[in-house]
Parts: sequence; structure tokens; C-alpha cells
Amino acid sequence: MPKVAETLYAVDAALEAEEFERALSLADAGVREHPDDPDLHAAYAESLWALGDLADARGAYEEAVRLAPRAWELWADLARLLYELADFAASKRAAEHSAEIEASPEVFDLLCLLADREGDFERADACARRAHALAPKSFPLPVRLSAEEFSAAVREALDEIPERFQEALQNEVAILVEPVPALEILNLESPPLDPQLLGLYVGVPLPERKSATMRSDLPDRIYLFQRNLEHETTSRDELVEQIRITLFHEVGHYFGFSDEDLEERDFG
Repeated sequence: MPKVAETLYAVDAALEAEEFERALSLADAGVREHPDDPDLHAAYAESLWALGDLADARGAYEEAVRLAPRAWELWADLARLLYELADFAASKRAAEHSAEIEASPEVFDLLCLLADREGDFERADACARRAHALAPKSFPLPVRLSAEEFSAAVREALDEIPERFQEALQNEVAILVEPVPALEILNLESPPLDPQLLGLYVGVPLPERKSATMRSDLPDRIYLFQRNLEHETTSRDELVEQIRITLFHEVGHYFGFSDEDLEERDFG
């Protein structure tokens, strides 16, 4: 097996085993020995991404596509990374470039998400249909509801939440529905929050309040992101269930539960 192929195989094996530091070390050595190989730069980028270093991963992917400008897979990977970095304009350019080279369902699925962010829902649904046509099993069509239907689905989900959680929602927390997370919400953390976020609690959790009357400057809020929730589901029943899970999860954060606590309690 050629040296480059051996290195790529070893990096893939380390990534599969979640040995990310080892994967990065192997990829780094490979890039140093074969600086003109785009696949090694991509492997280096993937290793950095796995370790949460999205900024440096971006540079590695950009070098990979510079070395192999017709490699649609590399452009697709770069587009997805840029999406995760919330650089949506650059992500769209990379995704469209990838699609010009090769029509892939993964890229049209990403273009659907990007169109959602622009509020171009007609184009988003057209991209979703294109992804579905290319790979029906892997990319089922998302369910779509009107604003009124979605509100009804939220009310239906609320009815499934235990009474003590319903009281918290009714008396302490506002529920807001947005199509997708706004950029300022995503940039609450660095690297940004996941653009495909389904819901988010914003406020002061009960255990962190110094007194029973301590409140944040704004009312506590739970955001539900309709287009993201729809993108994750393929039927109304599935959507209602996902809304319920998301609400339960975010109300849990209001009560001060960590993600680990919520997983242990099967809150999603």
C-alpha cells in the first residue's frame, strides 16, 4: 500500500476509534511529508474538526480544495464546516460550487438549510426535494406545517408534558417560535452553537438565582426553531413528539439540569 494511502487508512481508523489526538498527529505527519496531497489536508481538517478546532479545520479544507479544485466531496466538506462556523455566505458559495461539479444529496440538503436561513422557503423545499430524489431513504422529505398548524402542534406537545413542567412554562417561561436560530443566538458561544439547533432556553436557571425574586433583565424564554424541527421529522406525529422532547429538554435547563442530567432522566 502506498505511503499516503497507509496514512489515510490509519487516520480513518483513529477517527473511527475516537482517538482524535492520534488521528491529528498522523494527519499532521502526513501533510508535512506530502504537502501537495489534498486528501491528507482533508484528513487533517477532519481531525481538527473532531477535536473542536473548527477555525484551523477551515484553513486545512481551504488548502485541500486549492490543491484539488474539482473534488466536489472536499467542497462539500468545506461547505458543511463553514455552515457549522455560521459563515453562511461562504458555506453557500462552497455548496453551490460543489453542486456545479457533482449533484449530491448531501449538498442539496445543506442548500435547503441555507435557504431556510435566508427565509427562501420555496427554494429550501425545492432543494429538499432534489436531495430526496437523489437518495430517498437517506433524505426523506421534511414535514411542513403552517404557522397555525405548528402552534397547534406546540399546544398538543404541551399537553404531554408533566403538570409541574407545564406550570413552569405557563408562569415563568415564554415560548417563542422562530424559523431558525438568529445569528446572534448562535454566536452566544464560540465556536457558534449548532445552526440546526431545535430549541434553546435563555434565562437564569432556578438554582443560579440568588433569591426567589431574582430575574434576568428579560423574561426567561424557550425558543423553538420550526424549520429545523421540521427538517428533522417526516410526519406530523413525529414532529409533535420532537417538539415535546425539545420542550421537555429546555424546561429541564430552566430547572438547572445539565445535559447529562437530562440524558439520565430520559428527557432527550
